[in-house]
Amino acid sequence: MSARGREPAATRHKRGMTMAGSNAAMDVYLTGLRNQHAVETQAIGTIQNQLTHMQAYPDLHARMKTDKERSETQAARLDDLLARHGSAKSAAKEAVVGLVGTVAGFAHVGSDDDVIKNVLAATGYKAYEIASYKALSALAEAAGASEDKGVLEQSMKEEQEMGDWLGSHIPALVQAYLAQKAA
Repeated sequence: MSARGREPAATRHKRGMTMAGSNAAMDVYLTGLRNQHAVETQAIGTIQNQLTHMQAYPDLHARMKTDKERSETQAARLDDLLARHGSAKSAAKEAVVGLVGTVAGFAHVGSDDDVIKNVLAATGYKAYEIASYKALSALAEAAGASEDKGVLEQSMKEEQEMGDWLGSHIPALVQAYLAQKAA
């Protein structure tokens, strides 16, 4: 008789629930990875649409260009994590979110203070992305994919760095905007 056969039924049931819980956690984790991939896709589209309007602000333009490149790298990392777990991004979700990103990128175009509004929106978006990566890290642990945490934490640190830069440069960007408006 196997060792499992000698276990009390309650122990076998508990282990089954744990395995089922791990499967549920993995399902939620994979959905989260696909969602975050869609978020990065939206960020790429939005930044791309805003870059031309930021050229009068060289520091901001350079940082946003770098942020777009980081989002592309982060999306590739998420692709790799999904592939590691035998999954892939959702093409339908990518299409919808890509369209939303394109529309969002044009939302403030043409408004008198579009650069300020875009910086404020980007600052809030960074907070969302940081929280998303923190949640994904916790989900990775719960799903038994703790080896993924380093990748997720790297992306979270990159988002934090950009969020901190944006937050600390809002006063200077407002002053630069006012100087351009006065010119």
